[in-house]
Amino acid sequence: MIRVTDLRKRYGAVTAVDGLSFEVARGETFALIGPNGAGKTTTLKILLGLVRPDGGRVELGDDRLAPADPRARRKLGYVPQRVTFPAGRTVAEVLGFFAELRGLEPAAVGRALERVRMTDHAARRAQELSGGMTQRLSLAQALLGNPDLLVLDEPTASLDPEATWEFRRLVEGLRLEGRTIVLCSHLLSEVERVADRVLILVGGRRAGLESIADLRGRQLSATRLVIDLVTPDEGAARALAARGFTFEAATASRLVVEGRNGTGVAALEALRASGVAVRSFEVERPTLEELFLRAVHAERSDA
Repeated sequence: MIRVTDLRKRYGAVTAVDGLSFEVARGETFALIGPNGAGKTTTLKILLGLVRPDGGRVELGDDRLAPADPRARRKLGYVPQRVTFPAGRTVAEVLGFFAELRGLEPAAVGRALERVRMTDHAARRAQELSGGMTQRLSLAQALLGNPDLLVLDEPTASLDPEATWEFRRLVEGLRLEGRTIVLCSHLLSEVERVADRVLILVGGRRAGLESIADLRGRQLSATRLVIDLVTPDEGAARALAARGFTFEAATASRLVVEGRNGTGVAALEALRASGVAVRSFEVERPTLEELFLRAVHAERSDA
């Protein structure tokens, strides 16, 4: 659905995108994450045809169209981070305006309102909507032409938790329909819930590209069991070593054992069988945020 090859963009002395390459499959939900200034917004603007790259190539759809091609734009929907609508217009009038711009029939307005569950709000003035309802109206506008590709730029950044949850449910529904979605977000919990793959950008470069399934596998492989002993006991280390467990002694009375695939529970049983008194234990597993930060720090160190 999307093919990006050696993409480059500079603003004066600042390199916003530096040799970026990736592909997005049809029906995939693909997330871009990264720190401020990583090149996420510039990349999205290039995909939307709003900014021309200095080098590289972007191809959209089966026909490999350039983003600026009108045929590509007709198949694309966009929800920006912040949106304003014409003053004094009702929800239905706002959508009618955009439908007319796209050359769509009036029935498209009703379908879009129903899709985002806003049919009962058609007569309300758009300016009077809450932040969450405004973003839903923005999504309805993006869905007017039944696009193949939907681009969401920080769509829940300014929403309260309830509105974020509602918008996320709408996105999850679109994902289940098989639409291709490109999502830019700082909320990694949101990304983890809806995305199939994640592209990590740092300094305009690709610091990582992984599936959520692989990230979760890394979380599991990095699981550790922290065991606190009642008193320092040298027999604890001997008992674990004798059974072949991978561990380290954090302090004289604290052991950290590799805990994936049930090895942590087996280590506790080995200590019990050896007569070692355990005060407490705790499972530690890195979050998606921690894995993201590791990739960012690694890329910055390489740079």
